[in-house]
Amino acid sequence: MILNDNLALDRYNWAGLKVKQIRQAHTGPNFSVFDIGSRDNILKKHLADQALIYKGFDLEPAADVEKWDIEGTFPYEYPQTQVVTLLEVIEHLKNPGMCLKNIADVIEPGGYLILTTPNPKWSNSRLNLLFSGELNCFTQSDLDLNHHVFIPWTHILEKFIHDAGFEIVEYVTLDGRTIVFDGTLFRGNVLKSFFARVIKKVIESRDPSSRGMSYGIVARRLK
Repeated sequence: MILNDNLALDRYNWAGLKVKQIRQAHTGPNFSVFDIGSRDNILKKHLADQALIYKGFDLEPAADVEKWDIEGTFPYEYPQTQVVTLLEVIEHLKNPGMCLKNIADVIEPGGYLILTTPNPKWSNSRLNLLFSGELNCFTQSDLDLNHHVFIPWTHILEKFIHDAGFEIVEYVTLDGRTIVFDGTLFRGNVLKSFFARVIKKVIESRDPSSRGMSYGIVARRLK
């Protein structure tokens, strides 16, 4: 995958921007978005100014969200959608390849998957791996409390996405680069924080894919 950009946006702002760009390019009627793992419909608030049909799905749905375990086929008879968003979900899945194929079935040919996930290449994760032997977001605690069971290395996720019938059209990192000097530097051990940030900046200068806690992918379903 070719890295297109390093962005300071969070997942909701970035995904909302991508949906709006796709919506503007879409000339047909009845444009819809299926937001998988929507929980409290946070993304919906970023799309309030758009003419579209929003449907939220979750394994444990809250109000105005419908139930769908994406390890199984789609349980409803809705028409295929133009966009599916999958924000910070893939790392929770026991069988991400099968889930992506189930998701592909609900997207019309030429439609889009917008996906974000924690970045195992993040400079902070690399530093944590060096000193503790664990990646950020994929510790024992993350497994026990958050059910993070899949480490989304980019080359593996790229294969799953291609095998599900998509082509990747955009790959970016999210949540920004390391900042050495800011107000939080002076909380706690200043020297330790300073040197850790310098090391992370060096890592980021050598590998742009390490610049950001999360990364995002836009993929188009092939016809």
